[in-house]
Amino acid sequence: MIRAMIGTVAVLAGFAVVERSVDASTGQGDACTPTDSYTWLQQGEFVPLRAEPSMGAPVVGRVQARSAEPDGARAMVSLSGSQGGWARVTTGDGRSQGWMPADLLMVDARVNGPLNVQTHPGAMGRKLVTLEGEEEVFRILGCRGAWLHVINARTGDAWIDRWCAKEEGCRG
Repeated sequence: MIRAMIGTVAVLAGFAVVERSVDASTGQGDACTPTDSYTWLQQGEFVPLRAEPSMGAPVVGRVQARSAEPDGARAMVSLSGSQGGWARVTTGDGRSQGWMPADLLMVDARVNGPLNVQTHPGAMGRKLVTLEGEEEVFRILGCRGAWLHVINARTGDAWIDRWCAKEEGCRG
């Protein structure tokens, strides 16, 4: 009986280690489904893109808003990976690719059907809240496969698998 309980605890601990080690928002795994997202910038402001996910890495490009509105504008990018709080992106015009701080990126969850906001991606996640017919803005923390690691004031730190950028079509 004790051996069975120890075995069960060891298996559950193993799942926790595997789950933590492949978490693309904090670990080394960095691939995800290409995702349209945006950052909100003021006129003349830009975000440097780095060659590596590090502040000390060389600048290889920049993200800048397409329009110059007095109150700011969206700069669209395609997110393709994340690592340690950094996002690998391609600019909306496709001219530059590099790394930027992930929490500068946002997506809007505005879907026609229910959206489950979960504690973890996939079957291991517990549902935190279901959004339906509502619009929520999430900051991106990272990604894994078809899932986005996000945060906002209502749901806190969570994972979603459907979202959209306002000017673009919804995914999911």
